[in-house]
Amino acid sequence: MKINYFFCLIISLSCWSCQNAKPETKNEEPTKAISTDLAFDHFNIWVNNPILAKEKLNDIGFAAVPDSLSDIHKGQGTAGKYFHFLNSYLELIYVYDQTELEENNRKNKELDFVERAKFAENGALPFSIALKLKEYDIEKIPFEKIRYHQDWMDKGESIYTAKNSKKYLKEPSIFVVYPALESTQFNSMMDVENIPDEYAFARAFYKHQNGAKKLTKIIITSTDLNPKSTTIQAVNNIENLTVKNGMENLMELYFDNNIQGKSFDLRPELPLKVYL
Repeated sequence: MKINYFFCLIISLSCWSCQNAKPETKNEEPTKAISTDLAFDHFNIWVNNPILAKEKLNDIGFAAVPDSLSDIHKGQGTAGKYFHFLNSYLELIYVYDQTELEENNRKNKELDFVERAKFAENGALPFSIALKLKEYDIEKIPFEKIRYHQDWMDKGESIYTAKNSKKYLKEPSIFVVYPALESTQFNSMMDVENIPDEYAFARAFYKHQNGAKKLTKIIITSTDLNPKSTTIQAVNNIENLTVKNGMENLMELYFDNNIQGKSFDLRPELPLKVYL
């Protein structure tokens, strides 16, 4: 099995903390179109300048995982900068090796990485949503899917991407992770303090100066979306997650039900608004 150190850490923490996980508050806005066995896991924003994008989030009080623990996605040509919350995480994903990215595209022609990475040129929606199955069974994925495996994934395991993600670039890129890649779940900061001492350094990942703890609502806006597609109907049936049409490509993240009454607009550097 070839997997980077950071993924090993997160998998270990996930196993330790999953017994304490509880469902989040039900989202008020999604359209209940079809039943689904899916749940939200984490999300990505494609960026061209990862250093600047990371600084924008640091400037409003978010703590990032150190770059030394954020290895490249070997064989995929991409890398990420990570921000962890009690129930999810944000990855700023970017091209690390253009040649490797294009080679991966030749091997996996139905994937959308090359197109998403060119969002500034082609107008693609620069957002990816990682989903998980409440009970892992790939037959329960309610849309057409493509199997994808890389060396950094567990042996014999794969993620499954929505076929629509390359066909319709104005939809968010959608993929389903297998259980070992699911994000770590904590109920409270007290649970974070109980992380075993051998992983004590990871406690800092969840301590944001701005007070953010749990992600409680996500709204993604696209300028040209078909809300009746099978993929979007499935996504809009997930708690705390809404994808809709609007005037511009935008992601809005609400933390702790906007208890502080604060908001931050990170445009134009990031197509992101944050509510604390």
